[in-house]
Amino acid sequence: MAPRSRRNAVSHFNVMVVGSAGVGKTSFVKTLLAALKTEMPKEKRDSAVGPSESDIRKDPTHGPLSKTLAPYTVSSSIEVDGDKVMLTVIDTPGFYDDFRVDKQLHDILGYIEHQFDLTLAEENKVKRNPKASDTQVHACLYLLDPRKPALGEYDIRILTQLSKRVNVIPVVSKADNLTAAQRRRLKPSIIHDIYTKHKIPLYGMPEDEDEDEDEGDNSDDTKDKNEDDNNNNATTSAATGSLEEFLDQFDYEKEDEETQTFIDYLRMVPFTTIAYEDDPDTGEPLAMKNGIKIGRDYGWVQIDCLSDKYSDFAALKTMLLSSHRRILQSETIERYYEQYRTERLLVRRATKLKSMDVGKKLLADLNQL
Repeated sequence: MAPRSRRNAVSHFNVMVVGSAGVGKTSFVKTLLAALKTEMPKEKRDSAVGPSESDIRKDPTHGPLSKTLAPYTVSSSIEVDGDKVMLTVIDTPGFYDDFRVDKQLHDILGYIEHQFDLTLAEENKVKRNPKASDTQVHACLYLLDPRKPALGEYDIRILTQLSKRVNVIPVVSKADNLTAAQRRRLKPSIIHDIYTKHKIPLYGMPEDEDEDEDEGDNSDDTKDKNEDDNNNNATTSAATGSLEEFLDQFDYEKEDEETQTFIDYLRMVPFTTIAYEDDPDTGEPLAMKNGIKIGRDYGWVQIDCLSDKYSDFAALKTMLLSSHRRILQSETIERYYEQYRTERLLVRRATKLKSMDVGKKLLADLNQL
């Protein structure tokens, strides 16, 4: 029997959106889904069956904007660069700058780790399910409050913990609240806090390799391999100085395609976004003039939320779904899942050994009776 064609295989890509309360997470999710809908062929949009009333009540992305009280997911089948992709977006309740942060962060990390547990359980089956879906979180968008001139104490704590389990991408929401000058000042300030001051290993950020050097492997082969890796990967070099200084060492035109992809990304972060203005009755994008499908009306001007002139929304969407999607999926498996899997197996082994030691002690005690 000839092998089945994988041309129709669907790639699962899962994006989580987190951030402080009121920063615009649900608005971002709605804008992203609306933007994807406008890119669908007209016949597909027209033939699509709308959600039922019960679905609308369950899904906060339909209808007027409301506060997110519990995590929820919404999925959309899209086609990107010829690939069929099942995009799932996970919206989450907002963080509060008080004693609740640690509990909320624990819940978010618990959700991410639970997806790893599902994969681990599937791997341990004698007969695996060939149709099992990939539910691991491939990217986590951390929405920042544009009113803050730099990262706050809770931002740093949350980003540091999240970066241990998932690819975190910083995003400044509600960028329409910023003037052009404020935006130019805010981006470098945030990157300085992330890269130079606190060295938070967010997605794509160059990492300090001091630990690797301390391992003491001085073989010529290893040294040559490390030099090649450092030259060819923009994400694995010592984090010294500013990010701009790090990027200046590359000759863009002479770099390979993957390195150029990361250079483009690092020169763009944090992304700025603007969510569309919704109709207060339906929650759909407000009707605009001048052909604007997803925008905001300020009275004196109407802006297109997808225009590069006003925000990085289109660039962020392209980065997530096209240029970095496969890299994010690979990083999730090869880095975060494998690290979590190793931790879990070590814990199981330690628990088993401890149980054996306890058992031996009990037998010894019984023999003395």
